[in-house]
Amino acid sequence: MAIRSSLLGGGSTGLSAQGTSPNPRGPSYRSAPPHLPGVRRFFYALFGAYLAALVGGMGLFVIQWSHPASVALFAVLSALFVGSAYGLARQTVALVSRRGELPALADSPAGRRVAVLYTTMNDVVPECLRAIHQDYPVDVFVLDDSSQPEARATVDAIAQERGFSVVRRTERRGFKAGAINDWSATWGSRYDYVVLLDSDSFLPADWVRQALRYAEHPANSRVAIFQGRINIWNFDTRFVQTLAPMARVGQFVWESGLANALDTVFCYGHNALIRSSAVAEIGGFVEGYVSEDFATAVALADRDWHSRFVPLHTYEAMPENVRGFIKRQNKWTRGAMEFLEFSRRSRIGPARKFHLLQTPWSHFTNLALPLGMLLTVYGFASTPASALSFLTRFAHDPLGTYWSIPLFRYLTVVGVLATIPTVLVYRAAGVGWGTYWRHRWLSAAVSAVSLPYEAISIAAYMARRIRSIPVTPKSEAPLRLREVIRIARYSLVLEGALLIGSVWINPLASVFNALWLVPMILAPLIILRFSGPPRPEEGPRSVPVGADEVGSGEARAEAVHASLSRIRATGRLPGGWIVPAG
Repeated sequence: MAIRSSLLGGGSTGLSAQGTSPNPRGPSYRSAPPHLPGVRRFFYALFGAYLAALVGGMGLFVIQWSHPASVALFAVLSALFVGSAYGLARQTVALVSRRGELPALADSPAGRRVAVLYTTMNDVVPECLRAIHQDYPVDVFVLDDSSQPEARATVDAIAQERGFSVVRRTERRGFKAGAINDWSATWGSRYDYVVLLDSDSFLPADWVRQALRYAEHPANSRVAIFQGRINIWNFDTRFVQTLAPMARVGQFVWESGLANALDTVFCYGHNALIRSSAVAEIGGFVEGYVSEDFATAVALADRDWHSRFVPLHTYEAMPENVRGFIKRQNKWTRGAMEFLEFSRRSRIGPARKFHLLQTPWSHFTNLALPLGMLLTVYGFASTPASALSFLTRFAHDPLGTYWSIPLFRYLTVVGVLATIPTVLVYRAAGVGWGTYWRHRWLSAAVSAVSLPYEAISIAAYMARRIRSIPVTPKSEAPLRLREVIRIARYSLVLEGALLIGSVWINPLASVFNALWLVPMILAPLIILRFSGPPRPEEGPRSVPVGADEVGSGEARAEAVHASLSRIRATGRLPGGWIVPAG
């Protein structure tokens, strides 16, 4: 309780719903300070302690300082430990800190002018576009950059059916930010807020009305971006069903309070309510970047505007197989490299830059992973006899032999200490043990296959500053083994090099590193296992009530999935869920 109390950083503001008079019985809205200095201090202290323990323990008990390859491996692992310490600090603080929310008005304000901007470029999702509906008065604009005639025809047909306005520019520049700015030049001054949607976005019908309760509270007057929590709605493949639970974990660790408490700079670029006057102050959305959402958030932070998560659920689709995942990851990788550019020019403080730079740092350290793998195999020499001797001793005395190896002792202690907060977080997020392990196996396999593509994407960007945006596929057929092997061809080359080194140069490495070598070799088969349609017992449950009537985020996500699946099958909106126009 001492830790929890020290993190509160104050309490309720004591304002009434109008934010002007005290209320001795407590406010009629949930409130929390815009950020909590106690949480920030505790977070940075934990990060430093975790990093010192990881790096110091490795340096003191494992590394052979007289061996060049061992020293090089220490440098690689130290870079990786920055991300590990950051993740552990986030998990720990999320577990012990208060689940705070932004101050909000008791009732939604009337008369605010809101525009919903649905952005698409050859990737329109008909059911998502058709499902745009709010119970608060909004004007819907479809910003269509599509070049394919069939995509444009789909947009036009649904827009006419639903009464939406379609905006197409004659000159495409600046990616999505350019499309928004082109719209703003004509219509932007008419609206107090804009809601950004991607082509696969879905919002509950009361989302705008609820988001305005936060946006219009006086305590949030310097908040420019109100980002919704994002769930996954397309649970129709085992691939998505296995990876989607991480969305709930991310919401618990980051979105439900910690990001706001740390006053970080963030924007997903969709499923968000944005204050028009703030964007006008910086001259519009920042163009010229793939990650225009984060660039705009940083530009706003330079003018003392803030970004906040609101406790309102939204929905999007996840790539349905590893091919779509890699395309999306390539886009994110190129965007992450741009963080170094606009964060270097930014005037935000070092603490906020520290959080912002974790994204490009994670991509750079991913490049260190293959180097670390090759060092563990080719940086040391052993014989088949030494590997056989170790296995013989292990068979006779497994615990004693295992504990006699300094590396194994270190990994055991670190693994146990790191697993405790992870298990508690998954438990708090409602993710079961079986779900956790299925996710871990698939995510490790996807990472192994996508790692070379990430290296290629980073190299291409650094060499030629490529800023094209690959469109993420929204619906794909299940992959076959031949397709999986073709996609995994680069990682198979790396695995071949590791196997050759393990056989001819360092056989003992295949024993010591079996825990990551075996899953890496099996990655294509693991991906194939999770690439098909769900089994009947794994399928999503249909929720027989409207999405707006379901309380929990998970149940609402299932309701959205069931509803959107029904729209696909019948072409009609389910009664009682959304009221069609006209």
